[in-house]
Amino acid sequence: MARSTPTYTPVRNYAIGFFLSALLLFSDISYGAFSPLRGFVHASALYVQMISIGIFENISETFSSFQSNKNILQENKKLKEKILQIRTKDFIDRKENEEKIQIINFHTGLIDSLKNNDIDIYKIASIDLRNYLCCSTHRVFLQNTRNVSVGKNAPVFAGRSFIGQTKDTYLNFIEVILLSDTSHVLPIKSNFLYCDARGKGKPMLISCKLNKNNKNLKNQIGDAVYTSGLGGVFLKDIEIGFISAITSFSINEVEVLITLKANPLEETFYGIMSEEADEI
Repeated sequence: MARSTPTYTPVRNYAIGFFLSALLLFSDISYGAFSPLRGFVHASALYVQMISIGIFENISETFSSFQSNKNILQENKKLKEKILQIRTKDFIDRKENEEKIQIINFHTGLIDSLKNNDIDIYKIASIDLRNYLCCSTHRVFLQNTRNVSVGKNAPVFAGRSFIGQTKDTYLNFIEVILLSDTSHVLPIKSNFLYCDARGKGKPMLISCKLNKNNKNLKNQIGDAVYTSGLGGVFLKDIEIGFISAITSFSINEVEVLITLKANPLEETFYGIMSEEADEI
């Protein structure tokens, strides 16, 4: 096996290095030979130190400015949220006040029309608009948040006139069948007729079939139509609409079209009579 020969730094090299270091130190102490260099090094170190301090101060100022801007943005965000909360509350308060005024006006109108009959007021939840505009089934649903017990076939009032009858209750909702539904029949009267009007399956329309020989058919367009009170469900003498057309239906009959007074698309509140109708 080959051996590696150890290497040694000659003592002479150490001696020379020591001698030169001592000589340089002696020259600097005795004659100030390296004073300019020391001054330059010191000045350079001082310059670097000043630059470092300046950079640190700039960074500190930048960070402080950034933090200040961040705080301002956060305060601005909080202020905007507070303003939004105030505006939202103000909007809700105004809507509630508007609704209260509407309910008062609605109730006043009902009292004028229904006199001594008690009613409960409900707000509309939705209307089956697709069927209402095209088909035979016309229904609206009212909010029943208090879960008030409502009987079937109770008269429903809106727009200072009857608009339908209760059909059923589901959870917190009351289903109302409108007068214009083809399955609904309403006893009515005018200056020249008494009949059971049936819903046409078209918005705000009901109709009666009458004999063509009725001599009172002429010039009746525009006449007001009222509930007759027959059957004891609806109060009598409540205006529900007007005669809008009289058309031939068959060889012996004409159809009298009545446009209803109450429009479910425009009504927000509905009244349901909570007691049996009293005769007026």
